[in-house]
Amino acid sequence: KKFGAQQRRHNWCQIEKDFWKGDGKPKKLQDSLQGRKVSVVVLENPDYIRYNETTGEIQGGFIASVFEEVANRTGMSWHQTTAYSAMPDSSKGETYDGWIQWAMDHYDIVLGDFAATAERQGLGIRFGYPFLNESPGLVAQVSMQDPPWYQTIFSWVRPFSGPLWCLIILFFVFTGLIFSYLEPEKSILYKEEGGANHAFEHSVWLSVASFTCGEKFKPHTRPAKLFVLSWTFTVSLIAASYTANLASLLVMSGQQRAVITGVEDAIQKNLPICVWKGGAYDKFMQDRYPDLALKYPKAWGYHNLRNGNCAAIVKDHTLFKIEKGQKRHNKGCDLDMVGSPLTEVYGSFVSKADSADLCMDFLMNAITSAMHEMYTTGWFRTEKDKFYREVHDISCPKFETESSTSSSLKVAQTGGIFALHLVTSIVCILWHLLRQKPGSKNGSSYTEMTSTSPQRNVVRFTTSLD
Repeated sequence: KKFGAQQRRHNWCQIEKDFWKGDGKPKKLQDSLQGRKVSVVVLENPDYIRYNETTGEIQGGFIASVFEEVANRTGMSWHQTTAYSAMPDSSKGETYDGWIQWAMDHYDIVLGDFAATAERQGLGIRFGYPFLNESPGLVAQVSMQDPPWYQTIFSWVRPFSGPLWCLIILFFVFTGLIFSYLEPEKSILYKEEGGANHAFEHSVWLSVASFTCGEKFKPHTRPAKLFVLSWTFTVSLIAASYTANLASLLVMSGQQRAVITGVEDAIQKNLPICVWKGGAYDKFMQDRYPDLALKYPKAWGYHNLRNGNCAAIVKDHTLFKIEKGQKRHNKGCDLDMVGSPLTEVYGSFVSKADSADLCMDFLMNAITSAMHEMYTTGWFRTEKDKFYREVHDISCPKFETESSTSSSLKVAQTGGIFALHLVTSIVCILWHLLRQKPGSKNGSSYTEMTSTSPQRNVVRFTTSLD
């Protein structure tokens, strides 16, 4: 586990020349590594690598499995030329970037979960195929609380957003107003109490009652019939949307709360965020969030959250996904990521960026080619799922965030339905106005029609009584 200044890298330049020289036949880049030995150094990481201290052998782990599959596809060997190194000790001034520089100066390939940050690539570090999601986020201690009583009893309003409910109420009134205009004021339908005010009031009631199928319009004029057809179509779509969303939103689960909701909240509250000194995101956090209070704990771990030393710690996506499902880290299911990812970063193995001296780029290109093939065949997805099942020994329930309304339908999602009804209403009004022109065949009012036809008048009256 301790290494001197010996150099274990190989020269890949001649192998590269032989590959490009070729014999005119197409061949895979990874086939050029057939029978070659690759020197490897593995960084200590219990989450990804299983190492036997007694025998000094690497016995498994996800990263070891990935590289073993690469070896199988390329035909290279690496077990006899592999070393294992302890993690950098930040208390001694050691950093990850400093260790990576030492490792890639002495070995062909450096195995670990190394985030491909811009700073590292600027240091001449060559990254392989990005197979790990290293996007950093804030992990905080969370508490699960039942929703307030008023949210529970009014959970039936959740399928629609507040502005959408207001729009629906507005259209109730609008529909009642237009219908009372399209139907004659002295229509026998409203003769019980009479008057234009009652016609409008009754029309609004009908528009609301039609939403629950408690009552229905009984139009007599043709414009009103078209208008009612438009409204009932609108109501059917709105009711179907409400019902579809109601099943998933009626029952409210517990809500997740943390001392902060994200990095901006931590800045406003002036709460410290812990980051690994000299790690992949140390400089990134300093440059991106100069007003954020950063803290470098002497002992790294989640206990810094539980004892109040940090409001949150910076963790990459994949590593936290592993540790979230392990009792030794998250026994009480009280840890979770808060806010959005701070940036999007992926990670992989690394080597020294070199295309002329020892041609290390050719070696990494061949390994990357094999890993890309592993991705397209679904190997990574299958092995990741298997890996998570093996390392997880606890399953934590999913909870909603404190203000989760993402599933409620918005005005923008249903605006087309109301727009269609609005356009139809304008058409009906214009049609009604045209019918009222002098000399129009249809210009007579409903009252006039019924007054000249006693038999039809009786039928209409009977219908209204029913």
